[in-house]
Amino acid sequence: MRIGALLLTLLLISCGGKSTTGPEKALEATDLLPRDNDVQGWKRSGEMRTASNYDELYSYIDGAGVLYIDHGFEAYAGQLYTGPEGVEVEIAIYDQGSAAHARALYEDPQMVPSPSRTLEDLGEEARVDEGGLFHYGVEFIQDRFFVRVTIQEKTDDGLNTAMLFAFQIAQDIR
Repeated sequence: MRIGALLLTLLLISCGGKSTTGPEKALEATDLLPRDNDVQGWKRSGEMRTASNYDELYSYIDGAGVLYIDHGFEAYAGQLYTGPEGVEVEIAIYDQGSAAHARALYEDPQMVPSPSRTLEDLGEEARVDEGGLFHYGVEFIQDRFFVRVTIQEKTDDGLNTAMLFAFQIAQDIR
């Protein structure tokens, strides 16, 4: 990522971050979904999707649900966002119950995209899924969460936008 883009990202996060937890409230996956315009120009599209049991998770990701379940799945929250020129971003946040479960999921050979490359300074570990023909995926783990941000625009600008969303979510997990 270019230095200028990284600085812009950090500036936007520091200005647009939200406090989601109080001393009594545990952080939930739904708390981490960005609000409208947390990433400038991007708004939620459609209903938020949530799952708190295996059957609900299967209804969203069908056969792939077993992989998440095998690694401690506790909750899922997902949301579509629409931005300039109708481009879509999809966010999927999985609460895996513990940092160890999130890491095991992230490292599972069935989860590692090909081709992919490592990202620095995002979560505890992060990568870009470069295997899609028309999209990028940014995946990271932080605390007990496995997060995937997918943008339906395979350009440098598209990747930078996906990373803005990812940095926003990572900031909110802290």
